[in-house]
Amino acid sequence: MSNLLPANARPYSNAYTVYVTPQLAKKWLDCNLFNRPIKQDVVDMYVRQIKSGFWRRTHQGVAFDTRGTLIDGQHRLMAIVNANVTVPMLIFVNEPEENFEYIDCGCTRSNLDIVRMSSRNETLMLKHTQTLKAMLAGRYCKGNSKYSNAELGELYRRYSTAVDFAVEHLGHYPVKQINDPTVRGVVARACYYLSKDQLIEFCSMLKGQSQEHPDAKMVKTFCDCLMLWEDRRENTKREIYKRCECILQAIQNNDVLVGFPAATGELFPINDDNC
Repeated sequence: MSNLLPANARPYSNAYTVYVTPQLAKKWLDCNLFNRPIKQDVVDMYVRQIKSGFWRRTHQGVAFDTRGTLIDGQHRLMAIVNANVTVPMLIFVNEPEENFEYIDCGCTRSNLDIVRMSSRNETLMLKHTQTLKAMLAGRYCKGNSKYSNAELGELYRRYSTAVDFAVEHLGHYPVKQINDPTVRGVVARACYYLSKDQLIEFCSMLKGQSQEHPDAKMVKTFCDCLMLWEDRRENTKREIYKRCECILQAIQNNDVLVGFPAATGELFPINDDNC
């Protein structure tokens, strides 16, 4: 890659690759004299990346100014301490003090940006990542933002067939209350349990088609609720999720659903779901 550099290029003289131990990270955090408030969810996400092997040494690391004050990397260092794992990192020293004002001011990459790049697929849309996160959140409809971009990229590759199926058959429907991320998330989970024909018929019923099915009346009731419920707060999402699961299970078992139970467990678990 040296041919990419001009003739006057010079090595960066104050950057070092360091294997940062938990003890060293703790020592460096003592140099964190003033910084933005710690975001614990970010630290937890980094810890999970480190422990699961998703952590990589990149050009983004830790930086100290000319007085030895930590000006970048506090969340990374706290994650190393909490994970109790040594990781390689690029360390910059003797950075000008005023550089503090110019760190993290660029355009961040969204979940969709990362999933597109990692999959080499520019056709992916926001509805793909919405469906994936709703699928992963499960019956509790929580945790939609707990995944790092790297984790979401890996998870999309793992579940792309199911996510793409849900988006293909519901994601382009113009009625947004029916084209709902939670519904798409349940359909994606059900891809591992129901046949494609059963799922396609369910999606057709949601869109007002295929009304001859024995469960068409219950699907119509479900659609009426989707249109009526204006908010999509957590409790509403849970109710949508539960009803969608119950209808799909009835279709799977060739049953006629006559009512929705007060509560259900996870009917279509994936991986390590606690049912």
